[in-house]
Amino acid sequence: MSARGTSSAGRARRARPWPAAAVLAATLALGGCVTEQREVAIGNQIATQINGQVPLVQDVPLNLYVNDLGRLIASHSERPALQYHFYIVDSPALNAFALPGGHVYVNRGLIERTQNISELAGILAHEIGHVAARHGAENLQRQMRTRSMSRTMYQLILGREPMLDQEALDLGGALWQAQNSRADEQEADRLAVDYLVRSGVDPRGMLSLFSTLWQEEQHIPGSAQVSWFSTHPGTAARMQATRQQIRALPAVHKPLATNNESYAAFLRRLSEQPPPMGIVLPPGHPRGQ
Repeated sequence: MSARGTSSAGRARRARPWPAAAVLAATLALGGCVTEQREVAIGNQIATQINGQVPLVQDVPLNLYVNDLGRLIASHSERPALQYHFYIVDSPALNAFALPGGHVYVNRGLIERTQNISELAGILAHEIGHVAARHGAENLQRQMRTRSMSRTMYQLILGREPMLDQEALDLGGALWQAQNSRADEQEADRLAVDYLVRSGVDPRGMLSLFSTLWQEEQHIPGSAQVSWFSTHPGTAARMQATRQQIRALPAVHKPLATNNESYAAFLRRLSEQPPPMGIVLPPGHPRGQ
């Protein structure tokens, strides 16, 4: 794994920062209509920066498994032609997020909380829903509009007070850390249920994982380990809405998968990976017992 024996500071020093001109180009591109081509280009650029800053699980079979499952679900979304990329972040924190253009990140800690393949599929389907609905592109566009374009152009064109590399990092971080609106989360949940059914996966895995994480959040309020709830607001209301949507589904004349033998092997292989460098597992963590 890329995190082994490597400090985050060392990774940051080796990561190539965005050139200032590239940041300006992204700014100008987002100033008008965000075409799919622009969205993908910007998403790729942000993903390159993030992938150089955060530890990712590098195990090939694990990544192939997540990518195969994610792309199966994405093929049933409204944007099946996008080239989706799925990453396992080597962190025990409970979180997942999506970038514009089809880059989806799921933290190792969140995957390790799942009990079956339908629960992981529910996580991926939710993040695919954000991509398909272009929530990230719209969010980034709103953020860019709040920045001073005149100041940026003055610095870059006239050479006064050059833009710092850190500002480029902040641009990627702003999207990464940004909270989606409650309406966005509800739409992503609704889309996820549809994608799962079309993919032949039981959507009730979303509810069982919600319940597991919600119970944990009640026992560890304010913990960084339950950051899923800080970036995915309104969990109780979303659980109820998802439950109602599933109950209202028309009869499905095919079996919907909840689990298979390959997922147990996947979780076992993930559990055998050493913990990230410098990470102290919290009490109650599956690998901390």
